[in-house]
Amino acid sequence: MKNSAKRRLHAVLFGALLALFLIQGLWFIRANSQTSDEAVHLTAGYSYLARRDFRLNPEHPPLIKELCALPLTFLYRLPFQPDARLWEQAEEWRIGRDFLYRSGADGDRILAAGRMPNLLLGAALAGLTGWWAFRLWGRGASILALSLAVFEPNLIAHAALVTTDLGAALFIFLTVYLLWEHAKAPSWPRILGAGASAGLALGSKYSTVILAGILAAVTVLLALTGGTLAGGKPGKKLKGAGPRLLQSFPPLLAAALVALAAVLSVYFFQGLGTWWTGLNRVLTHQEAGHQAFFLGEYSTEGWVSYFPVALLIKTPVGSLLLIAASLLLFRQGQAMTRREAIFLLAPAALLVAAAMRGRINIGLRHILPVYPFLFVVASRLATLRFRTPWRRALALGLPVAATALSSLHAAPHQIAYFNELVGGPGNGYRYLSDSNIDWGQDLKGVKEFMERERLPMIYLSYFGNAPPEAYGIRYQYVPAFGHLERPPADLLPPGGGREVLAISVNSLQAVHFEDKNLFRWLYARKPIEKIGYSIYAYDLTGDAEAHLRLAEVYAKAGPKAFAVPELRRVLAIDPANAEAARLMALLSGPPQP
Repeated sequence: MKNSAKRRLHAVLFGALLALFLIQGLWFIRANSQTSDEAVHLTAGYSYLARRDFRLNPEHPPLIKELCALPLTFLYRLPFQPDARLWEQAEEWRIGRDFLYRSGADGDRILAAGRMPNLLLGAALAGLTGWWAFRLWGRGASILALSLAVFEPNLIAHAALVTTDLGAALFIFLTVYLLWEHAKAPSWPRILGAGASAGLALGSKYSTVILAGILAAVTVLLALTGGTLAGGKPGKKLKGAGPRLLQSFPPLLAAALVALAAVLSVYFFQGLGTWWTGLNRVLTHQEAGHQAFFLGEYSTEGWVSYFPVALLIKTPVGSLLLIAASLLLFRQGQAMTRREAIFLLAPAALLVAAAMRGRINIGLRHILPVYPFLFVVASRLATLRFRTPWRRALALGLPVAATALSSLHAAPHQIAYFNELVGGPGNGYRYLSDSNIDWGQDLKGVKEFMERERLPMIYLSYFGNAPPEAYGIRYQYVPAFGHLERPPADLLPPGGGREVLAISVNSLQAVHFEDKNLFRWLYARKPIEKIGYSIYAYDLTGDAEAHLRLAEVYAKAGPKAFAVPELRRVLAIDPANAEAARLMALLSGPPQP
């Protein structure tokens, strides 16, 4: 095949893969309801644009939130008039709820519009992954790296949400890529571009301060191996790491000044006070820790093994095999040089190491930037020589196909993706929680389930901040974490047909409850459906034991008034149930003085 034909074929494949990424993202957007933080992020971004006031959600820098709010500014032009008391108190959760669901516009359409900019950033990250692989190892490597990125479920999920993780990953990766280009052929546009990208990263998420350590490590490692980050025309080769480090100082200083200007720009040049305030909040949160679940254990201290294990079980097996093979065969094909290892492996290692030291263990998304680096590493396998084309197709094509099939099997529920090493997403609840599996994203699925099963009302324990009523869900409240307002007092009518409990995985695990065994009784029962893998449905109809346990849940976690109707159901099914009679007498007795 002539070179021009190869170029055209490569361009077509590259474009088709990017289109596939966007299609998967759009599918995800249509299928998934609001996740825990999206209303807050979107409303905060809209408030920044409307009022140039950064009081809402200062614990996350504004850039991604502003970008996601832009479509709303142009398409809907919604008046931003929050309740004065809530605005004064910066009550971001209730302001976000009101903005998304009580603004007069369709909440789903507002959310979908807000998610689109992040999806485009995700496509840009996937494209940059393929481009860097092309710059290193050619067209075959480019398509291999891009394929892994396009079918990576964690990238798809977080590219289709109004959150900051994907944008942070893009700008970290772009910064290091531009630094690599600069080290290869020093020029001021490249180093200043790296500085601008670093500033955009710092304006996206506070965890990107790790870039300072990454850039320092890359600079030092380059100096130790004979390289430098000299700006302008390449300088003379200097002997000794010290002089080479000094030669790298001017371009890094220039990049730092550009980064500072970029951070100031996302705050409309109002100064860095808000940025520092938010950073201090994040550091305080990191010091205090966060309630988390990992392999059946609970902790606010975190686990050193959390992120390596999460990476191992939430990444498609085909991708893991290609990454591992590239590292093991680093001398085969076009061997990985020291410089390539410095720019690809050192940042990934530092990102994981920094996360392992932290106490916030609530999602693989916190190390999302490692994926593009590892996919570029894996793409080097395209330079290996095989005796026959079919061996090449088997060695590289089968793992990519396995990744694609595994990812598509979970679609459009990529938040809850787990690989086959642990039995797939249906078993994810045994290992991880929070944004790894249940971020409140499946209320649409609950409504579809109710319509399909002809259930006018259900029991619902929902982890999240979206109001179920906004999705047409009528329910009897079962204790859960995350509700913004008093739940409805509705009770499932007795003798009204099937009695089904839908419970979020986060509630099932009792992560945020004092009693970690609150819903353990459900583990022995088989759910009739796993809705999006994050909400499990159990049929309690005619099950005296289940209603008794549910009554105990109400008695322990409230509202206690709901326990008595459950006990009446128990006694209607099993009049001789002594435990139900005892608990009924206890709850119905005279109030204690």
